[in-house]
Amino acid sequence: SDYNGSKQDGLSVTQTTIYKGRRMSAEFAYLKPIYKHKNFTVKTNALVTKLIIKKMKCVGVEVKINNKMYSFFSNHETILSAGSINSPQIMELSGIGQKHILEKKSIIEHFFCASAIGIYKSDSAYIHNELSTNISNSFLGDTVNKWESTCNELIKHNINVTILRIGLVLSLRGGLLKPIVQSIKFCLGTWFGKGENIYSWIHIDDLIDSILFLLKNNKLGVYNLVSPNPISSKLFTLEIGKVLNKKIFLPSVPEFLIKLITGSMSELFLFSQNVSSKKLLIKDSNFSSNQFLLL
Repeated sequence: SDYNGSKQDGLSVTQTTIYKGRRMSAEFAYLKPIYKHKNFTVKTNALVTKLIIKKMKCVGVEVKINNKMYSFFSNHETILSAGSINSPQIMELSGIGQKHILEKKSIIEHFFCASAIGIYKSDSAYIHNELSTNISNSFLGDTVNKWESTCNELIKHNINVTILRIGLVLSLRGGLLKPIVQSIKFCLGTWFGKGENIYSWIHIDDLIDSILFLLKNNKLGVYNLVSPNPISSKLFTLEIGKVLNKKIFLPSVPEFLIKLITGSMSELFLFSQNVSSKKLLIKDSNFSSNQFLLL
């Protein structure tokens, strides 16, 4: 079942936030711990309607709250994250995107697009670099491909674009690593199929450092943000077991059983993307390749 599609009957992978071993809302897991920070404010029932542009720089946003308009300003950066539909709409309402404006004086100089290695076809024998045309025809691959294609309009208007194809981010705060660690701690860890599928991962610290490097050095084009050390899912699980001093007792889940239960969604369990970070390593000599598991 694809709960992003028109038919939602059947079984599928559920996207949930796990906090301290319990299923939580994103609000509870990520916002509540920092509610008391002096420089942190949450506005509910709020709708951003426009970016405030001054001297070629976005300095804040206009927000509608309970049918009243407010302006909020930032001292450093303003980050717009309103989705693939709302973000372009807000930019247009802010005077960004119309051809005659962009050709005369572009308000946006450089656009960073957060994408994913999910665009690449699942194939252990194929090493994907940024020029790879071996694109996945799965739901995920098609979605990521369309997402990146929207950047072509910006390029047409002479706006610099950098596409970040991000791998499996490792962090104990969430994502792939946390539930695997929890399952191994309780002797429930294993892998799917033969465990030969490749994980192209990146530690969250390296991810942040890489984005900052590309931003500060004005790098353009597509970059794979992954570690230079991809690993099989079996070895991935065994390595975590070693760090936790836990043995893996359960047998692997047979591939045929996964396909029988999940159908076309089985790719989410059995995906195998061997992705190269050579381009990033050449540009950023400070990239760390040693942060596998900081448990």
